[in-house]
Amino acid sequence: MEKVVVGLSGGVDSFVTALLLQQQGFEVIGVHLQLWESQTGSSQEPEVKELCKQTGIKLYRLNGRQLFQEQVVQPFIQGYLSGITPNPCATCNSFIKWNLLRDLANELKVHHVATGHYIRVLPFANHYYVHKGVDPNKDQSYFLWGVPEEILSRAITPLGDYTKTQVKEMAKEHGFTRLAEKRESMSICFLEKGDYRDFIARQPDTASCFTPGQIVDESGNLVGEHSGIVNYTVGQKRGIPFKGQTPRYVSHLSPSTNQIVVGDKASLYRTTFRLGQIHLINPEEIHSQDIEVKVRGIGLNPEGFAQLSFHPDQTLHVQLSSPAWAVAPGQPAVFYRKDRVIGGGIIL
Repeated sequence: MEKVVVGLSGGVDSFVTALLLQQQGFEVIGVHLQLWESQTGSSQEPEVKELCKQTGIKLYRLNGRQLFQEQVVQPFIQGYLSGITPNPCATCNSFIKWNLLRDLANELKVHHVATGHYIRVLPFANHYYVHKGVDPNKDQSYFLWGVPEEILSRAITPLGDYTKTQVKEMAKEHGFTRLAEKRESMSICFLEKGDYRDFIARQPDTASCFTPGQIVDESGNLVGEHSGIVNYTVGQKRGIPFKGQTPRYVSHLSPSTNQIVVGDKASLYRTTFRLGQIHLINPEEIHSQDIEVKVRGIGLNPEGFAQLSFHPDQTLHVQLSSPAWAVAPGQPAVFYRKDRVIGGGIIL
């Protein structure tokens, strides 16, 4: 019987993934990733253990806390200290979870790895790519722009072919009604439903981003005082003084001067920006004429297509055919050709 390593979080998505793979004839090896030591005492581990017991799934626990701290939590803190808006879930999903599952699969000499992500992994032109899931409300392809092709070639993601409603129904049909109706947390896991500012304030050497400073317009004129750059992100208008009757928005954060630069709404439109930490499945595709760009955060996704080009400094230059609004440094920009993710990077 062919084996598959499946990440099990304790939620309905990963558990139904395991059930579907069992139905397909796989021997499922469950893996519960221990990424964060809860400060509130809440843990999904007992529930995962009980679900595996009921379904005959062998369960491994994998301690990834140090990796998570170094590659997700610390960059999150440093991001706010340096005036950017980090996206820790994209980092975790692209670079932590899949790598840990792959490493255990290698250790157990198992080829396949699987998760409960709402994506499809399909071959195209001799490469493997993440594709959007069929449920537009649950599609998670944006968060998986950085998964290496070596892992994608081994990945199984059954939920990409289903809607969330169908997944919950499958859980109920197998007698797991409570799991299907369990409320899911949509927040950043290590914040434990708290405010990110409170979390950062508890970390050492973070006082600088809570220090009040000047709010200036794009000509450098003083227009107000801010309460610490950690409280602001590009595109925000809450807490920003109006210009007469016209609202102003954060356009830039400057930790070196402890200033927040603001402008009117029109000043936040961008047709160009640069990316670092670039990941592309097939770099030749950047010359395609049908590349769409997706940017999250407050920013609004641009319409139309983009032109991509490498700069000598190894950053990727993005030229949009129609402007995006409030593009925030630190957020991923992800490139699509129709429903296929060809890669992405972090906005500089």
